[in-house]
Amino acid sequence: MNTNAPSVFRTPAWFYFAVAFAISWIIWLFPVLATRGVLTLSRTTQLLCLFAGSFGPFIGAFIAVYRDGSWGAVKEFFGRSLRYRIGPVYLLAALLLMPVLAGIASWWLAQRGGPPYAMLVPLAHFPLLYLELLFIGGSVNEEFGWSYAIDRLQQGRRLLPAAVILGVIWGCWHIPLFFIAGLTQSFMPFWAFLTFTVAFRVLIVWGYENNRKSILLALLFHTASNFSFNMYNLIDRTPQRDERGFIAYCLLTLFVAIAVALTARCYRRQATLLARNEGSR
Repeated sequence: MNTNAPSVFRTPAWFYFAVAFAISWIIWLFPVLATRGVLTLSRTTQLLCLFAGSFGPFIGAFIAVYRDGSWGAVKEFFGRSLRYRIGPVYLLAALLLMPVLAGIASWWLAQRGGPPYAMLVPLAHFPLLYLELLFIGGSVNEEFGWSYAIDRLQQGRRLLPAAVILGVIWGCWHIPLFFIAGLTQSFMPFWAFLTFTVAFRVLIVWGYENNRKSILLALLFHTASNFSFNMYNLIDRTPQRDERGFIAYCLLTLFVAIAVALTARCYRRQATLLARNEGSR
């Protein structure tokens, strides 16, 4: 395990996940009930609930890190978001990989009767949209929490299984959003979304582990993925619900994640060390 992470965790993993899920799901329950006609909430109130609930992982990480090591641990952990010394390959992957995969999926869909291949956002709007997605689009809200979670899940298990487990948990964390009419998730098949969160988390952890546990890199990965959904028409919000574009995007991400899992040094190294440890017993 990277020496920059705490060697002792005083907070049980279940406690962190319970806090993160409880905060998000309780707050998101209000827009879920509103969209089902049980409650009457204004559109603005529903959006505020969605935004506030998305900070469940962030708040959970803050509480857990403070329990682990008080303010010194909090300062060290959140300071990882400023670790800007990132390898060129990882930086390019964080910024470009997901938009490229989205572009391929969009082109593939256009060849098979889907919407014409085109970028939905003018180049001039890229910087502002990227910053908006970085700070209020889910990246900051989530990635501090999932970074703490991967550090915690590595205790007693190999990195790849830990990344896969976190990908499943991450996907399940979104479940209430699938029941809110009009949200992006309500137009996605859950099995494909779960495939995506597992595969994408393997990619994020690959970059995170190989760059001194840089939360900044995780933020860039997450933002690029959200940017892709704004950049290309991968989600069909019409009654026809053509899911082919999104499924193609998920499968492309899975293909790349498998290639990384099989070749990345951080994943192979831990597997080799575990085999050696078992052989020496």
